[in-house]
Parts: sequence; structure tokens; C-alpha cells
Amino acid sequence: MKKLITVIALITISFTLSAQSNCDCKAELDFVYEKMQTMSSFKSQIKGDLAQTFEAKYQELSEKVTNDMDKLDCYVQLNNLMGLVKDKHAGVYGVRSEYSYDDTLDSAFTEAYQKTDEFRDFPTVDLDLEALREELSVKPINDVEGVYNIGSLVKVGVYRVDQSDSLMAVILESKLGIWAPGQIYLYMSATDQPNRFDITAHGQVHKNLLFYKSHLVEYGILLSNVVKDGLTENHVFVDAEEHETYKLKTLAEDVQYVWMNSFSRIGNADNRDALVAQIQSELTADNLIVDLRNNGGGASKISLPIVKAIKKSGVKVYVLTNYNSGSNAEQTTIRLKNIKNTVHLGQTTHGAVSYGHNYGTTYESPSGLFYIAPTDMKFNHYLKYEEVGVSPDVKLSPDSDWVEQTIEIIKAQNQ
Repeated sequence: MKKLITVIALITISFTLSAQSNCDCKAELDFVYEKMQTMSSFKSQIKGDLAQTFEAKYQELSEKVTNDMDKLDCYVQLNNLMGLVKDKHAGVYGVRSEYSYDDTLDSAFTEAYQKTDEFRDFPTVDLDLEALREELSVKPINDVEGVYNIGSLVKVGVYRVDQSDSLMAVILESKLGIWAPGQIYLYMSATDQPNRFDITAHGQVHKNLLFYKSHLVEYGILLSNVVKDGLTENHVFVDAEEHETYKLKTLAEDVQYVWMNSFSRIGNADNRDALVAQIQSELTADNLIVDLRNNGGGASKISLPIVKAIKKSGVKVYVLTNYNSGSNAEQTTIRLKNIKNTVHLGQTTHGAVSYGHNYGTTYESPSGLFYIAPTDMKFNHYLKYEEVGVSPDVKLSPDSDWVEQTIEIIKAQNQ
């Protein structure tokens, strides 16, 4: 039987959803409350008045939650508490179901899955999906409402609900048998920052609960693989097939270029050393484009020697970033911007720059439905960029290649 639930504080309206697994949310909240206090970000931020605010919020939520609460409603409340700390590395996540992506492509598996309570009781809207699709299909690329593709297998419709700051995404069609038209993919609530939303989503493969805090939606890109239908060329991201990473290339007589896709310690020490050597011997142009798009970060042991080599070269630096440039890539952007005459271009970075995971420890909640990944590293001197990101000096257009746009800017400055 379908029931009416309210996604508290995320979307303050009610809509018809199917039953979800319930949990003892009082125990879940106490668990998150305890584990949050071990985080580096909590210890450095929640002091004085903020400590009182945190305790008051915990008491407020304790009175709201119950010991037999809808899983989704509980998850929203857990993130209401987590949200008091600025730390995009930390998070509470839903535990994944034990099947693989390959399983979702297997007809025998999906036929069996569609008979489970998990599938039949999944949150669903009661709407005319064809009418919704027709209405959303005419929305412009820059409008958050519209039809989006999740890869090539799923289409979703994002539309506003009763309140102007709240949106939902519903499955319109799917070639993955784990999804059915009408099922709810995610919920969005506008923040006080332009084009930024707090998003509670179901994982695309495992349908586990995920939370994206202060997430930037821009250029028709909702998530990294969720883009507007009709967006035929994506110049915001790097075409990995065309760009070789950690290799210095000459693009013009006075312009050289390097793309670094990651600063992970795994597999990049040799890349770092080879690039530093190449910079020292082959960087001859007056201008260097350092492309950090899609770089999710890593370790300063990888990035710092490269920054030092670039600084020592004395060239003019042009740094490219997008919203997928995060963590150590953001720290690297800031370090490069501290070099005289550096220009930062592209899109604002992710805003996950002040904290990190050294040991990667996670803790499962009492119900087994959630787990928390607390942070154990801090870089508080970057706190002003947390959840905000590093803004470019020059914002590039999504309509043409960003490297080519940068070369044109270099030409104009040299005239």
C-alpha cells in the first residue's frame, strides 16, 4: 500500500511514495552525533557559539526522529546534523545492495529484482510521465528543469514541485531493469548560493542513498554523467581520449600544455618525476596551460614538486579547472595562483579543499542501513574555500573548447 511521507527539511511538501525500509532513527542520530565529534573538521569548527548551536540542533532533531522512521526521512535528518560542519569530504551514505553493474544488465537478475519488495516499494510519483516529458523537453540548457540523460541508458525529468526552491528528478525511461518509469531518482533544495543545491539522491546502480551538499548545477550538467538531453558537446570536461595525462605538449610557438587527471599516490610517482624532468628540460614557451579539469585530488607529495618546478621555470601560468576539480587539485590551483602572473580560467572548483581522509576509516550505523566516513586530515588555512570552491579569474564559455579559448586569451594579451 502506498503511503504519504514528507522529506523533512529537504522538501517541505508531501507527495505519494511507496513504503521504504524503516529504522530506529534515534539510534542512527546518536551514532552520527558521536562519530561527527571525532572529525578534524568538527574539532576545528564547532566551538563556542557553534558548539551550542550544534547541541541545540541535536536536541531538536532528537525530538523529531522516532524509533520506527522511514529510511529516507531519517537520512535527511542525519544530514541536517552533518550539515552544521563545513566538510565536503565527510558524509553519511546508504549501504549498497550486494549486486554489480553487470547484474543490472542481466535480464534474469533484473526480472528477479523487479519482484522484490525493494523494487516494488521504491519511492514513486503518480504523474503523467509523457506530459511531464513534453513539458520539460522545451526547457533551455541553462534551466535546471528539463530532461537529462544518465549515460545512454536512463532518462530523467527534473521539475519544480510546489515550492520554487524544491525540485525532484523522476525516471522517464530506463534500459536498466533496476529502474522503472515513475521512480524517484533524487530530490533537490536550493541553497542561498546561486545555482547550488543540496541533493539527496539514490545511487544510479545500487540505489543507495547519497547526499551532495551545496552542489553546483551549471551548463546543463546535473552530475558528472547526468547531462541535459540535447547537450551534444561538453566542453566543460576533458576528453580523456584526446588528452594524454602528465605529458608536456606544445600547442603553439609560445604555448605549452599539460593535463593532470589525478594526484593520487597510487601510480603517479613516476608520472610526477617524468613531468618534473620534462618541465626542467623541455618547457621553453612563455606560456603554460595547466589543465586540472576532472582532477579529484590526491596527495601533495605528487602535486607540490610539479608546482615548484613550474614556479622555478618563470613562465606565465594559465590554470584550467571545472567543478570536478577537487581536494588537492584545488589546493594546487591556489598554490599556482600564488605564482606571479598566473591566470585561473574555467569553472569554480568543487569546494572540498580543507579536509581529507588519510586512513579511509568508515563506520556502519546501528541499523546497518548507513555508514559514516569521517575525515581525519585538516588544512584549515583553506577553510574559506570549503563548500564554495576557488572561483576563476576568467569564466569560460561552455560553447567551445576551453584550451582553444585559453589560447585566444593568451594571443590577445600578447598583442
